[in-house]
Amino acid sequence: MAHKDWGPRDTESELTRLKSITDKALLQNVEKRYRAGNIYTRSGRIVLAVNPYKKLPLYTEETLQAYKASLAPQVELPPHVYAVASSAHSGMLRTSTSQSVIISGESGAGKTETAKILLEYLAEVSCSGSDLHTRVLKTNPIMESFGCAKTIWNNNSSRFGKFLTLQFSPTGRMQGAFMKTYLLEKSRITSQLPGEQNYHVLYTVAKGLSSAQRTEFGLPKGSDAVESFKLLNLKKAGDVKWADFPCDFKELTEAFAVIPSLNDKQASCWRVIMAVLYLGNLSFTGQGEDDAKVKDPAVVAAVARLLSCETAQLEKAICTQNMKAGLDWISKPNTVAYASDVKNALTKALYSRLFDYIVEMVNVSLEKSGDEMRYFIGAVDIFGFECFPTNSLEQLCINFANEKLQKMFTQAVFESVLSEYQKEGIDVGDITYEDNKLLVELIDKPATGILSLLAEECFFPNGTDASFAQKIKLAHARHPCFAEVKLDRTAFTLSHFPGKVTYQSTGFLEKNKDPLSQDLVVLMQFSDDDFVKTLFEEKQSTAMAGSVRRFKSAKFVGLIDGFRTSLNQLVKTLEGTKTHFIRCVKPNMDKKPDNFVFDVMQRQLYTSGVVQAVQATRKGFPDHLPFAELLSRFEQVVPKAAIGKAGAEGVRALLKGAEVPERDYRVGKTKVFLGVGVLDRLEQRRVGDIASKV
Repeated sequence: MAHKDWGPRDTESELTRLKSITDKALLQNVEKRYRAGNIYTRSGRIVLAVNPYKKLPLYTEETLQAYKASLAPQVELPPHVYAVASSAHSGMLRTSTSQSVIISGESGAGKTETAKILLEYLAEVSCSGSDLHTRVLKTNPIMESFGCAKTIWNNNSSRFGKFLTLQFSPTGRMQGAFMKTYLLEKSRITSQLPGEQNYHVLYTVAKGLSSAQRTEFGLPKGSDAVESFKLLNLKKAGDVKWADFPCDFKELTEAFAVIPSLNDKQASCWRVIMAVLYLGNLSFTGQGEDDAKVKDPAVVAAVARLLSCETAQLEKAICTQNMKAGLDWISKPNTVAYASDVKNALTKALYSRLFDYIVEMVNVSLEKSGDEMRYFIGAVDIFGFECFPTNSLEQLCINFANEKLQKMFTQAVFESVLSEYQKEGIDVGDITYEDNKLLVELIDKPATGILSLLAEECFFPNGTDASFAQKIKLAHARHPCFAEVKLDRTAFTLSHFPGKVTYQSTGFLEKNKDPLSQDLVVLMQFSDDDFVKTLFEEKQSTAMAGSVRRFKSAKFVGLIDGFRTSLNQLVKTLEGTKTHFIRCVKPNMDKKPDNFVFDVMQRQLYTSGVVQAVQATRKGFPDHLPFAELLSRFEQVVPKAAIGKAGAEGVRALLKGAEVPERDYRVGKTKVFLGVGVLDRLEQRRVGDIASKV
């Protein structure tokens, strides 16, 4: 039973208790536990979760109830996601403080599944049997279908960041929930790497629509052949492993039905998804600089029917652009290359706006306001640090988000250790830890930070990727975290906390502007379908969400502006909570069970901050014992030294009698803090003393 299994006897469930903290010792401990089915290990405030790539009997009802019943699950029971969730829930009630759980790790490390387990526990213990309980859990298949995809590292990779807050009454009863999302990977909608796939829901809907629905939507013959849609990146239908999907079409429609604000919008959502798929099949005669003409009129006609607009107007908006010449407007043919870009922009806009709409409607269904909603528990499921052969704006934003959260992690984890020293009146001036303040400022500093300079360059009509790269090199040439790349004027290298990443600035400006033809926007706004109109409505709040581009107060609002604002709001919210950390890691790069690869794990233990956290704890005084406990436990070891003495005086006398150097311990107000190995040596003397008397 999971709640009674602490792991193999020759391992430690708490890494800081290991006799040795070399890389080899840490890895061997984690591997032994992993192979025994103990995928969770603690390191202070951190829970390390190793993806088993198989089902384990760790989440039974009996196990859940054991963690629910425990008053101190992090101490009384083995490491587990349930222990983190239980501690957050009980801590919220005990201290009247909102809590947050930050789940991080590389793609394929199990973040999405971990977040799901956390949510299931909190929903079960705080609103079991209620309608809200059902609605909260049904958001999982919806969000996974629309926001997850198969990548080379993960069959169900979350391609967006998420902060889900569960709202509670003062008595601990869940009252509602709210979801904030970050940076959906738009580029995946129109292109995927070999062996990767598009968002799950595109396959689910393409396969799942009934014959009656296809007829109702006016879809051409053959619309049920998933391999016929280019955006699905399939050679044959058999390439889809449906068992890896979060749900099938029937289960997805059932989940929609549970969310009142989405139930009657199902057909509209499926229409937009099919429009996205048919746009992917839209191609043009000619190539490159030739004037664009639609190759297959039936395809553009199908898209027009699905979006309830005129076929001729849609074709014109894609294949031509209106330009002002003096006082007149003229229509200029687009090249094939440009028309393809326009089509792709519409494809991405349709899907991303549908995604935003889904999130908005889920929130309408779950959110509750009122005096009874006093506290929240937030779960952060953020994209992992990325470093590819070619890194662009997406990687910079993702890695910046990781830097912001890493800064928070560093402060929270290390300051929690230092705070106890300070509380006990111990000088901790000689204990330090590294932070990433300089790198965060390099990226985010107002006026001169990389993102600020990018926003500035987007404002200038003649701004280019090359001029942007030149600006940041002039501004940061001497910065310790910045380096130029020889022989490549458009590239630059940043020293992130896990390592160096070289970014290629080509395409930065275009991605930040995220352009969409105004002709297409107007066409969608005048669609005969009210749902399509809704997706393209101008909203005040969306300017800062990065989905509407406009000039306002002489400042251009681009994709990164909304992302920076949202990220800063997230950090501010988290700083007002008690934080818990779950670091997810993958044991190998092949998604295989029972396969532990040392170098893969070693890299992640460093980039996750686990090794540094263990080292910082051990560099200080990892074992903290109340005076009375030390004296009662070891007074027989050096009896003469501590006879008749108690408190701090007795502790000093005992340690002096045991020949422990003063540099290896600190005596506080109520506790003694022992350096690495001191407690082990005292224990060995105690055991030896007992053995000598037998």
